[in-house]
Amino acid sequence: MEQELIYKRIAVIGCGAAGGLACVLLLKNPYNKVTAFDIKEPFSTLLPTGGGRCNLSYDEKELRELVKNYPRGEKFLISVFSRFSPNDTRKLFEDLGVKTYVQNDKRVFPISDSALRTVQILSNHLKTPDFFHKKEKVTAVKKLEKEFEIITNKGKYRYDTVIIAAGGHSNGFELAKSFAHKIIEPRPSLCALDIEEKYLYSLPGLSFKSVMAKTGKKEFEGDLLFTHKSLSGPLAFKLSAYNAFKEISKENPLEITFCLNSETIENIESEIKNNPKKSIKNVFSKFIAQNYIITTAKVNGIDVEKQCAQLNKKEKEIIINSIKCLKVRVHSFIKDSEIVTAGGVDLDEINPKTMESKLVKGLYFIGEILNIDGFTGGFNLQNCWSGAYLCSKNINET
Repeated sequence: MEQELIYKRIAVIGCGAAGGLACVLLLKNPYNKVTAFDIKEPFSTLLPTGGGRCNLSYDEKELRELVKNYPRGEKFLISVFSRFSPNDTRKLFEDLGVKTYVQNDKRVFPISDSALRTVQILSNHLKTPDFFHKKEKVTAVKKLEKEFEIITNKGKYRYDTVIIAAGGHSNGFELAKSFAHKIIEPRPSLCALDIEEKYLYSLPGLSFKSVMAKTGKKEFEGDLLFTHKSLSGPLAFKLSAYNAFKEISKENPLEITFCLNSETIENIESEIKNNPKKSIKNVFSKFIAQNYIITTAKVNGIDVEKQCAQLNKKEKEIIINSIKCLKVRVHSFIKDSEIVTAGGVDLDEINPKTMESKLVKGLYFIGEILNIDGFTGGFNLQNCWSGAYLCSKNINET
């Protein structure tokens, strides 16, 4: 009589980047039966990444440099990335059929430059009789004597192992709390900035490359974008991430100085002196966007059609200072603009070698549900890939 095969029943709550890849890797073991609980299609959270091109990772070989791009989770990620690095990620994706390339800024993209195509390739690995997708909302997870019970809005199910990869959502945090896990209060991260200087909102579409920003003693560099209701772009996102847990308001604003131009004051003054009959807007637009000069001059009561020779000392100082730097006061982060969530499951309660809970055997946490968040540029997805790999590797080997 042929012996009946014993399968390991694995539930993955959340089938985005982290959960989806965990499913793919777990299915490489023929003795696993994998069920994903997610009302959305697998990997759908990848579709908007990288502007639709899918910024998969960041090609940094030095791990201590890599983890500097994570406001939270730096020490934990040293251990994680030493076991599965961005280079390992590129090799894995190539094995899965997604070839990649590295841009000059070290960001990693699929050769297709298509998030949709990447999702299609990864999803094809889930087309197996051992994978089940339940579009049900998980309301509770309970630890029984030898297994877990998952309760959804449609039924109850039993599994040997549970992976929670529900992203930065309250439902996942509530599930973690039910196992006595500590949750660091979630805060929005990678947000646009609402500033006191509303006149700048009249410059939508204006952008500056490689701007230096200083807040307190901390400095950041990145691209800055003006919109009709905020300051946005990678630099604004970095600033919001770094200050995610700082209490800011109209009464207690976050003060930031942006260095918009590296030109010396001497060169600017020389340009003014050499063009006495030219208008302010034409001379100064050599150093910065003309619509910025016009807006800045107007808010300070300066006529931009005035000739440079007619500028008084105070007016000249105002214009030069506005070219060199821009000081703003942030009142808040734009509500619902966040790309990721800061906070989540306390990392002290997770094994960085396996992503398994230190409190409950057989329970794993990966992805954004953890108290880890990075800047834009592929860092948050790299956290997802590495966690998914370590988690699935440990489950496949035990």
